[in-house]
Amino acid sequence: MKKFLFSSTVAMFFLISCHNAPSGTTAGTTSSQNDINIANNLKIYKAIQTGDVSAIDTLIASDAIDYDGPNGTEIKGRDSIVKMLGDMHNHIKDLKLDVITSAANDDYVFSLVHITGTSADSSMGMPGRSVDEKGVDVIKLKDNKISAHWGFTDDVQVSKEMLEMRDKMNSMDKMKK
Repeated sequence: MKKFLFSSTVAMFFLISCHNAPSGTTAGTTSSQNDINIANNLKIYKAIQTGDVSAIDTLIASDAIDYDGPNGTEIKGRDSIVKMLGDMHNHIKDLKLDVITSAANDDYVFSLVHITGTSADSSMGMPGRSVDEKGVDVIKLKDNKISAHWGFTDDVQVSKEMLEMRDKMNSMDKMKK
């Protein structure tokens, strides 16, 4: 449940890298190019937040892989990734992505993101559950397009939320008896 949300979010961040990123990992990448990568990254987060994933379709390589898709699965290919990101709005109402900080280094963009919203259905846990997560996304660029994405969650936060859900379910079971 939580893994699906964060995985989806991570996949969203997969789309966050920039269109103008350098194609090679050279020591000569300029600070201004890294600044462009970060600025484009912020634009893509905004597109994901609003559900306008078509705005970033051209930024993903056709053979891109999201290594942290829903429920720990790999999502392969631009079309599948774009579809998954667009579907997030069906599962999280009032989705907000707040980029706390980002950094770029050659072909990589790193972002610490705070995700909030409300679970719309059981795919994200219990419907109506508040979503409030932080995670780090790492995006690899190749030929100015996103070629790979890895996402990392706050395991302590995830564990706390799972315990809270367990306690709520136990309380509901006791009420039924």
